This record gives sequence, structure tokens and C-alpha cells, in this order.
Amino acid sequence: MRYDVRTGSMEPFEPQPHVPGWTELGRAGYDLRIGDAERDVTIAKLREHFAAGRLTLEELTERIDGALAAKTQGQIDALIADLPRLRVHWPPAVRAAEAEPSDTGRYLVLMLLLFAIAAWLLMMAFMAYRTGTYGQ
Repeated sequence: MRYDVRTGSMEPFEPQPHVPGWTELGRAGYDLRIGDAERDVTIAKLREHFAAGRLTLEELTERIDGALAAKTQGQIDALIADLPRLRVHWPPAVRAAEAEPSDTGRYLVLMLLLFAIAAWLLMMAFMAYRTGTYGQ
């Protein structure tokens, strides 16, 4: 399945010999127009590469200017082509086996025990009252 930008729907992916907007450069870049969101993502990536020491301040400002002026994805790709991909740090997933067991069973047993004690106490008070030993 692929998302078609023009129609806004999901369609089955069928490779075509020529897809409008795609160029046949050495890598799969495309010349579709981009928006502010893509420019912001690219600028954030460039800042992370600068923080990692891969870019100098001059290179960073030059590439940010290029990202702000970019109109197509191909221009954005050219700005970060010589930089390694950033690793995404996702929080570790909690597996079902590693999750702590629920205390529902313990809670149920405690409630049943308290109910049994309360019922026993009420029964003893009733029997004492009925036999007449309650007030003596």
C-alpha cells in the first residue's frame, strides 16, 4: 500500500516504469514540492549533526539557508546526502511478560476475607441477641 498525495488515499503499490515527479538519479530522490514541515525536519537534523561535531558553524548556516530556500525534496536530499542517518531513540517497549502482574486477585481475596469476617461478626451478634446473652 502507498499513500497517493494527489488523491489523499491509500492505494495498492504497483511499480510503474515512470512515476511523475521521480527522477532517475543515482538514488531515489524526487522533485515533488515540499512544505515547511519537511524544511523544519531537515533543519532539526542539521542541528543534531552540528551538535555531534559533523558540521562547522559555517556549514550549518549555509545548509540551513539552503533548506529554507529549497523547493523540492531533491534539493533537501542534496543538503544531507553526505551525512549519516540519525538513529531514532525510542523508549524501550514494555513486553507483556515483563509487565508486573496485576493485583486484582489479591484484592479479590482480601475483599472476600473481609466479607467473611464481617458476616461472622454479624452472625455472632445476632445469635447473642436471640439467646438473651447479649445484654447480661
